[in-house]
Amino acid sequence: MAALLVLVCVAGCGGSPGVDAGGRELTEAEFQYGIAPQRHKDVTFQPDVVLVEGGAKAVRSVTADGLTWTLDARAKGVEDLVPGKVMFATARGVGRVVDAQRSGDTVAVTVAPVTFTDVVRDGTFASDGPVPLDNVVSYSSEGALWTDEDAAAEADAASPSPAGRSVPVGYALRRAPSDRERVAMPKPVNGVPKTTNTNGFTVTPRCCRDGVGAHLRYDDNEIRIEADVMLTMKNPSARFHLAVAGGRISVAEFQVSGGAGIKIDVRAASAIGHLRQLDRVFPIPIDFSVPVGLILGVPFTLTANQEVLVKTAFSAKDGNVRASGEYGIGGTFGFGYRNGSWGAHKIDGPHIKSSLLESVRGVSVGANGVVLDFKTNFRIGIGALGFSAGLNFGIVVSTGVARGSALAQFFPLVPGARSLDCQGASLTVDTTYNVGYTIPAIVQKVVNFFLRVFNAKPIARSGGIPDPPKRTNIFSKEQYEPKGCQI
Repeated sequence: MAALLVLVCVAGCGGSPGVDAGGRELTEAEFQYGIAPQRHKDVTFQPDVVLVEGGAKAVRSVTADGLTWTLDARAKGVEDLVPGKVMFATARGVGRVVDAQRSGDTVAVTVAPVTFTDVVRDGTFASDGPVPLDNVVSYSSEGALWTDEDAAAEADAASPSPAGRSVPVGYALRRAPSDRERVAMPKPVNGVPKTTNTNGFTVTPRCCRDGVGAHLRYDDNEIRIEADVMLTMKNPSARFHLAVAGGRISVAEFQVSGGAGIKIDVRAASAIGHLRQLDRVFPIPIDFSVPVGLILGVPFTLTANQEVLVKTAFSAKDGNVRASGEYGIGGTFGFGYRNGSWGAHKIDGPHIKSSLLESVRGVSVGANGVVLDFKTNFRIGIGALGFSAGLNFGIVVSTGVARGSALAQFFPLVPGARSLDCQGASLTVDTTYNVGYTIPAIVQKVVNFFLRVFNAKPIARSGGIPDPPKRTNIFSKEQYEPKGCQI
């Protein structure tokens, strides 16, 4: 089994960005852009893969969306980065080239997502032991177009409708989010950043010894939301085994240990009632990453990131609703794949420690409700942000709380049985998994809008096996009070 090099850094590591298991210090460039791949006798890359010599030293900058890498034009391999080739510059700099533009002594290379088998044709990769999700490096995509609520809305409006129609071309050109200035990716930091901003929300992310979660806050003087969601864990770690033969996945096993529970606290209020609601779906623009190191020359990274959905349903001015709950989870998260057969680890729970229903509160002359979905993704592979190619496992926690007749927005109630005294809460927990890549819908729309500039083929939301990723429900519960509210 291949040796596993774990790269770690704590806050006081002598000013160095990090060290490997053998004591070699990471360079500033490796810390910012990732470790370079190396050729190995036991690994065959696909014939269209181009390894950029120098790795991180050849990188000059990266855009916040992770799509455009500006490289030293003199680095060996850069001249071969033409549309259709696969760039493999570093652990984070991986993708199918859609455009390459030279300017002086640099080349700006724009890439699209790839699957792991787009890069590796043959090779077997595995961890000798658990990889701790600890002492993380936080990579931010704040400033990417999909974190701008206006740009995201414009891309959504210009995307084809379900009926296959799109807005007029003139409108799309005037409102193209790709016309907005693209900014450089912020420098990564050791540990967890204090706050980040995305889609009108201020987010305080949390990771990793005690779990993965976030505090969300939105306030535009009309609608106010605060929420705390946490997938609680105890010293989480991961193991994996991935075998590729002839460009096909033959074995894929991924497990994340340390599951403990779910904590939820949701508070929402509206000064304008039914005149406007909030409906947002977005990724939190932070990757919590642990550089695993080189395994047979391939620089793997263990990453956790998060996605959020928020919807409100207020029927009267000055309405508010609040609820909180805690649930226990036991067992190991993860999945396995061999010879065409899939299986997922059985999760114990969730077990109710404190009920969402029992905590529902709200004061209003009307009815109020809020839905919050929170997805935690664990990934191990190559690439950056949601474009990481490798093994992916997600836990989706969906909650709905409502008071009064707004329950009709969330639960199937008996006609005539609704009243302002009626309240309800729901909790659903699903798991998702695949070997490949998966990105949120809004990221897909914004990226595809941008890629039109290069006449590039639109990217799909996911790639690899299975496609779309498998989704399994492990828990669903709806509660109502009084019982007359329920069917």
